[in-house]
Parts: sequence; structure tokens; C-alpha cells
Amino acid sequence: MKNYRIPRLQNELKKLFNITLNQRLNDPKLEWVQITEVVLSRDLRYAKLYFSHYNNPAKHEVIRDNLTKSSGFFKKQIAGAKIMRTIPELSFHYDDTEDRATKVEALLARIKSDYDDDDDGYDPDIDIEDYLDDEDYFDFEDEEEDYDYEDYEDDEDEDELDLI
Repeated sequence: MKNYRIPRLQNELKKLFNITLNQRLNDPKLEWVQITEVVLSRDLRYAKLYFSHYNNPAKHEVIRDNLTKSSGFFKKQIAGAKIMRTIPELSFHYDDTEDRATKVEALLARIKSDYDDDDDGYDPDIDIEDYLDDEDYFDFEDEEEDYDYEDYEDDEDEDELDLI
């Protein structure tokens, strides 16, 4: 049986933390910071909060320190919302998903530009049969008419008898 409590709590905590960051916590150093993921331990004593900051020019370490300083306020919000009986210890980690996605997009764009030359004449809609002569490829349908499958089945039965 799967336990749905922890994923549900993680989702609710993520909502609570983002509302707290955007509406209740008036810290200009934490503008444009968003909690992207909350991971709770099985015993609900520890919570890893992953954050991103798209338009905030501050470094990851500075934002992590500011979030750590405001963790007491986050804990008060959990207690006030009465979501959990025990308040977990919070640790903050930078979510580098956007950075990795940007690198992958740049790599794909570079690969596309390498293969996007119009000089090579490549057209994915070209039908290969237009370029092949009839003698260049083997047609299996013509061969099937000449082959007698009944002879093959009889040979197979004799082979099985020889093995016994």
C-alpha cells in the first residue's frame, strides 16, 4: 500500500512556503525567489527545500543564507497553518534545473545550426524509392511464390524425430 501522506504534505508545504515568500515575508533580498521542491524525510523531522531565483541577481549562497535566516519565520507559518504536528528542520538547496536546461538548449541549438545547412540538399521528405532503380533492391514478394513452405515443415518434423 502506498503512503500518500508525505507527497501531499510536501505539496502543501511548497504552496505555504511560496505564499510566505511572495506575500508575507517582506525581504527585498528574497524577491523573485521561489521554492521549487520540498522533500520530507520519512519521519517528517527534516525538510529539504529547493529554491530558484530567475530574476534575482544575487548569488545562490547569499540567497541560501537569507532563507536560512528566515527559517524561523517559515516554521511559524507551518505551526500557524497546523499542517503538521512536528515542525521539521529546514535546509535550503539551490535547484539548478534551469541552469542545466539552459545548457541543454544551447547545446541543441548548436547541433541544429551544424545540421541546418541549406547547401547539403538534405530533405527529410524525399522518398528513397524515387532514386532507386528496380534492379537495386530485392523484392521479397516475388520470391515467396516460388518457395514451397510445406516442404520446409516436413523437413522440420523429420529433424525432430532424429533427435529422439
